Amino acid sequence: MVSSFVNLYKMSYDTEHVRNAGETPGMITGIPTFTELLENPSLASLYTSISQSGTATGPELVETATVSKKTVYDYLHKLEQAGLISTVNDGVGTARYTAEEFELTLTVRETEVSITPELIAVIAQKNEYPAIGRVLEDHGIVTFALAYDLVTAHSEGEVTIRQIASLTDLSSGTAYDLVEALYSILDLGDDDSSPTTYTPADFDDDESNLLEEFTDS
Repeated sequence: MVSSFVNLYKMSYDTEHVRNAGETPGMITGIPTFTELLENPSLASLYTSISQSGTATGPELVETATVSKKTVYDYLHKLEQAGLISTVNDGVGTARYTAEEFELTLTVRETEVSITPELIAVIAQKNEYPAIGRVLEDHGIVTFALAYDLVTAHSEGEVTIRQIASLTDLSSGTAYDLVEALYSILDLGDDDSSPTTYTPADFDDDESNLLEEFTDS
Protein backbone atom coordinates (compact mmCIF):
# COMPACT_ATOMS: atom_id res chain seq x y z
CA MET A 1 0.00 0.00 0.00
CA VAL A 2 1.26 3.48 -0.89
CA SER A 3 0.18 6.60 0.98
CA SER A 4 1.21 10.13 0.16
CA PHE A 5 0.79 13.66 1.41
CA VAL A 6 1.94 17.09 0.44
CA ASN A 7 3.42 19.35 3.09
CA LEU A 8 2.61 22.90 1.97
CA TYR A 9 1.19 24.73 4.96
CA LYS A 10 1.12 24.90 8.76
CA MET A 11 -0.13 21.72 10.38
CA SER A 12 -2.34 20.92 13.35
CA TYR A 13 -3.11 17.21 13.80
CA ASP A 14 -2.28 13.68 12.71
CA THR A 15 -4.39 10.58 12.18
CA GLU A 16 -3.52 7.08 11.03
CA HIS A 17 -3.72 7.99 7.33
CA VAL A 18 -3.43 11.77 7.28
CA ARG A 19 -0.72 13.89 8.82
CA ASN A 20 -0.37 17.65 8.91
CA ALA A 21 -3.69 18.34 7.25
CA GLY A 22 -4.57 21.53 9.12
CA GLU A 23 -7.95 22.32 10.64
CA THR A 24 -9.73 22.30 7.27
CA PRO A 25 -8.05 19.78 4.94
CA GLY A 26 -7.97 20.88 1.33
CA MET A 27 -8.23 18.73 -1.77
CA ILE A 28 -4.91 17.60 -3.23
CA THR A 29 -5.31 17.56 -7.01
CA GLY A 30 -1.75 17.43 -8.23
CA ILE A 31 -0.57 13.87 -7.55
CA PRO A 32 -0.50 12.92 -11.27
CA THR A 33 1.60 16.01 -11.97
CA PHE A 34 4.02 15.09 -9.17
CA THR A 35 4.34 11.67 -10.79
CA GLU A 36 4.97 13.24 -14.18
CA LEU A 37 7.71 15.43 -12.69
CA LEU A 38 9.63 12.22 -11.98
CA GLU A 39 9.15 10.91 -15.51
CA ASN A 40 9.18 14.00 -17.73
CA PRO A 41 12.47 15.92 -17.64
CA SER A 42 11.00 18.78 -19.72
CA LEU A 43 8.26 19.37 -17.15
CA ALA A 44 10.76 19.02 -14.30
CA SER A 45 13.09 21.46 -16.05
CA LEU A 46 10.33 24.05 -16.43
CA TYR A 47 9.43 23.85 -12.73
CA THR A 48 13.13 24.04 -11.82
CA SER A 49 13.69 27.08 -14.05
CA ILE A 50 10.91 28.96 -12.25
CA SER A 51 12.10 27.80 -8.84
CA GLN A 52 15.71 28.80 -9.41
CA SER A 53 14.93 32.17 -11.02
CA GLY A 54 12.47 33.26 -8.34
CA THR A 55 9.91 34.44 -10.89
CA ALA A 56 9.63 34.07 -14.65
CA THR A 57 7.24 35.04 -17.42
CA GLY A 58 5.87 32.73 -20.08
CA PRO A 59 7.95 34.36 -22.86
CA GLU A 60 11.11 34.05 -20.76
CA LEU A 61 10.46 30.36 -20.23
CA VAL A 62 9.66 29.79 -23.92
CA GLU A 63 12.98 31.37 -24.85
CA THR A 64 15.01 28.89 -22.83
CA ALA A 65 12.81 25.78 -23.11
CA THR A 66 13.60 22.82 -25.32
CA VAL A 67 9.91 22.22 -26.09
CA SER A 68 7.42 24.21 -28.16
CA LYS A 69 5.68 27.39 -27.02
CA LYS A 70 2.36 25.51 -26.82
CA THR A 71 3.91 22.79 -24.67
CA VAL A 72 5.43 25.40 -22.32
CA TYR A 73 2.03 26.97 -21.71
CA ASP A 74 0.39 23.56 -21.36
CA TYR A 75 2.98 22.70 -18.72
CA LEU A 76 2.47 26.02 -16.94
CA HIS A 77 -1.26 25.37 -16.76
CA LYS A 78 -0.64 21.85 -15.45
CA LEU A 79 1.81 23.04 -12.79
CA GLU A 80 -0.52 25.83 -11.70
CA GLN A 81 -3.51 23.49 -11.47
CA ALA A 82 -1.41 21.16 -9.32
CA GLY A 83 -0.47 24.01 -6.97
CA LEU A 84 3.23 23.74 -7.82
CA ILE A 85 3.43 27.27 -9.24
CA SER A 86 1.31 30.39 -8.82
CA THR A 87 0.78 33.52 -10.89
CA VAL A 88 1.77 36.95 -9.68
CA ASN A 89 1.27 40.25 -11.48
CA ASP A 90 4.02 42.85 -11.46
CA GLY A 91 1.58 45.71 -12.08
CA VAL A 92 2.29 46.15 -15.78
CA GLY A 93 0.04 43.45 -17.07
CA THR A 94 2.67 40.73 -17.44
CA ALA A 95 1.90 37.54 -15.59
CA ARG A 96 4.87 36.13 -13.74
CA TYR A 97 5.11 32.67 -12.27
CA THR A 98 6.64 31.72 -8.96
CA ALA A 99 7.34 28.18 -7.77
CA GLU A 100 5.84 26.78 -4.58
CA GLU A 101 8.07 24.77 -2.27
CA PHE A 102 6.81 21.26 -1.65
CA GLU A 103 7.64 17.91 -0.14
CA LEU A 104 5.87 14.78 -1.30
CA THR A 105 6.45 11.84 1.03
CA LEU A 106 5.75 8.33 -0.21
CA THR A 107 5.67 5.37 2.15
CA VAL A 108 6.20 1.94 0.63
CA ARG A 109 6.56 -1.11 2.89
CA GLU A 110 7.55 1.14 5.83
CA THR A 111 10.21 2.91 3.73
CA GLU A 112 9.62 6.64 3.42
CA VAL A 113 11.03 8.70 0.58
CA SER A 114 10.62 12.46 0.26
CA ILE A 115 10.41 14.09 -3.17
CA THR A 116 11.69 17.68 -2.97
CA PRO A 117 12.51 20.45 -5.47
CA GLU A 118 16.19 19.53 -5.07
CA LEU A 119 15.53 16.01 -6.36
CA ILE A 120 13.34 17.35 -9.18
CA ALA A 121 16.15 19.69 -10.27
CA VAL A 122 18.44 16.67 -10.67
CA ILE A 123 15.81 14.55 -12.43
CA ALA A 124 15.29 17.44 -14.88
CA GLN A 125 18.77 16.70 -16.25
CA LYS A 126 18.37 12.97 -16.81
CA ASN A 127 18.52 13.39 -20.60
CA GLU A 128 22.01 14.91 -20.24
CA TYR A 129 23.15 12.33 -17.71
CA PRO A 130 22.04 8.82 -18.73
CA ALA A 131 23.01 7.36 -15.34
CA ILE A 132 20.13 9.26 -13.71
CA GLY A 133 17.54 7.82 -16.09
CA ARG A 134 19.11 4.37 -15.81
CA VAL A 135 18.82 4.30 -12.02
CA LEU A 136 15.26 5.68 -12.04
CA GLU A 137 14.07 3.23 -14.69
CA ASP A 138 15.87 0.13 -13.40
CA HIS A 139 15.72 0.71 -9.64
CA GLY A 140 13.02 3.30 -8.92
CA ILE A 141 12.71 6.57 -7.05
CA VAL A 142 13.46 5.14 -3.57
CA THR A 143 16.87 3.85 -4.69
CA PHE A 144 17.57 7.08 -6.56
CA ALA A 145 16.69 9.24 -3.55
CA LEU A 146 18.87 7.07 -1.29
CA ALA A 147 21.75 7.29 -3.76
CA TYR A 148 21.33 11.07 -3.94
CA ASP A 149 21.75 11.35 -0.17
CA LEU A 150 24.70 8.97 -0.15
CA VAL A 151 26.46 10.95 -2.89
CA THR A 152 26.21 14.02 -0.67
CA ALA A 153 27.72 11.94 2.14
CA HIS A 154 30.45 10.80 -0.26
CA SER A 155 31.37 14.42 -1.04
CA GLU A 156 31.90 14.93 2.69
CA GLY A 157 34.12 11.85 2.97
CA GLU A 158 31.60 9.77 4.91
CA VAL A 159 31.11 6.89 2.45
CA THR A 160 32.90 5.45 -0.55
CA ILE A 161 31.50 4.65 -3.97
CA ARG A 162 31.76 0.94 -3.21
CA GLN A 163 29.65 1.46 -0.11
CA ILE A 164 27.09 3.44 -2.13
CA ALA A 165 26.87 0.54 -4.56
CA SER A 166 26.40 -1.96 -1.72
CA LEU A 167 23.76 0.09 0.09
CA THR A 168 21.71 0.80 -3.05
CA ASP A 169 22.28 -2.54 -4.81
CA LEU A 170 23.68 -0.71 -7.84
CA SER A 171 26.53 -2.11 -9.86
CA SER A 172 29.86 -0.46 -9.15
CA GLY A 173 29.89 1.03 -12.65
CA THR A 174 26.40 2.50 -12.31
CA ALA A 175 27.20 3.86 -8.86
CA TYR A 176 30.33 5.55 -10.20
CA ASP A 177 28.45 7.01 -13.18
CA LEU A 178 25.73 8.36 -10.89
CA VAL A 179 28.23 9.86 -8.45
CA GLU A 180 30.04 11.51 -11.35
CA ALA A 181 26.75 12.93 -12.70
CA LEU A 182 25.63 14.29 -9.33
CA TYR A 183 29.05 15.78 -8.62
CA SER A 184 28.71 17.73 -11.86
CA ILE A 185 25.08 18.79 -11.34
CA LEU A 186 25.42 19.71 -7.67
CA ASP A 187 28.90 21.18 -8.03
CA LEU A 188 30.28 18.95 -5.29
CA GLY A 189 33.91 18.69 -4.32
CA ASP A 190 36.81 20.86 -5.51
CA ASP A 191 36.84 22.39 -8.98
CA ASP A 192 39.39 19.86 -10.23
CA SER A 193 38.08 16.89 -8.25
CA SER A 194 36.22 13.87 -9.50
CA PRO A 195 34.85 10.84 -7.69
CA THR A 196 37.47 8.38 -6.50
CA THR A 197 37.15 4.69 -7.30
CA TYR A 198 38.06 2.01 -4.79
CA THR A 199 39.20 -1.59 -4.91
CA PRO A 200 38.61 -4.12 -2.12
CA ALA A 201 42.21 -3.60 -0.99
CA ASP A 202 41.39 0.04 -0.21
CA PHE A 203 38.98 -0.95 2.59
CA ASP A 204 40.03 -1.30 6.21
CA ASP A 205 38.08 -2.29 9.31
CA ASP A 206 36.87 1.28 9.86
CA GLU A 207 35.25 1.38 6.43
CA SER A 208 33.63 -2.00 7.02
CA ASN A 209 32.21 -0.74 10.32
CA LEU A 210 30.90 2.35 8.56
CA LEU A 211 29.07 0.21 6.02
CA GLU A 212 27.48 -1.80 8.83
CA GLU A 213 26.46 1.44 10.57
CA PHE A 214 24.70 2.73 7.45
CA THR A 215 23.02 -0.63 6.89
CA ASP A 216 21.72 -0.76 10.47
CA SER A 217 20.34 2.77 10.25
